[in-house]
Amino acid sequence: MTTNGSGALLSTHGLYKAFGGNVAVHDVSLDLYPDRITALIGPNGAGKTTLFNIITGYERADAGSITFDGQPVTGMAPWEISRRGVVRTFQTPVGFPTMTVWESLQVAGASHNVLTGMMTNRGRRETAELSERADEILQNLGLNELIDTPVDELAAGDRKLAELARQLMAQPRLLLLDEPAAGVNPGAISRLSELIRDVHRSGIALMIIDHNLSFVLDVADYVHTMANGRIIAEGTPEEIAANPLVRQVYMGADT
Repeated sequence: MTTNGSGALLSTHGLYKAFGGNVAVHDVSLDLYPDRITALIGPNGAGKTTLFNIITGYERADAGSITFDGQPVTGMAPWEISRRGVVRTFQTPVGFPTMTVWESLQVAGASHNVLTGMMTNRGRRETAELSERADEILQNLGLNELIDTPVDELAAGDRKLAELARQLMAQPRLLLLDEPAAGVNPGAISRLSELIRDVHRSGIALMIIDHNLSFVLDVADYVHTMANGRIIAEGTPEEIAANPLVRQVYMGADT
């Protein structure tokens, strides 16, 4: 995995986005390094999801730039950014709700092959490779017993894991997780944290948004805090937990 001169895999420079008179992202510059799990926290309306949308091409920044692997990706369409290895989950899982977990992974894998030009005429061999990849992902995420269950019949936590599995079929280099702990049973949060660490140990860079502050501070290696569209603090989980400005921002917020 190559990075730019600073060692960052992804960098944003002075990103700015407004909707009418409301500024959602204001002069956001950050670096994401492949050797650590990065988190982005902040209260509702801080600009976190808008920033994710800009990075992944679902929104266009009014100003600023983004580089991935040292190459400019500013303003590219989502499929172009995905083709380069940047994929994301959504706060509300999307995809193929009436398909079984197994079917949704097969479709996701085949779609990725088409997108990246990897689809060939190998037929059965290619199908077998997709199945092998899906088997490994499902086993790693503990979803083996749910492969024949329609996605829309899964419990909320399992649906989040199925969405994660679907995105892993794209063999990403950078995976952005939007609220992975939302709807997950509190008793399963520690398992989710370990699964996310396993994904990172497999060589995939990670950036996470979540409102569950204790979950974020447990799983992340480095944390950026947003408020009113700006990055107001960054540091290790310990530094963020002790930061008086961060504590003030979270007063009365759902953490």
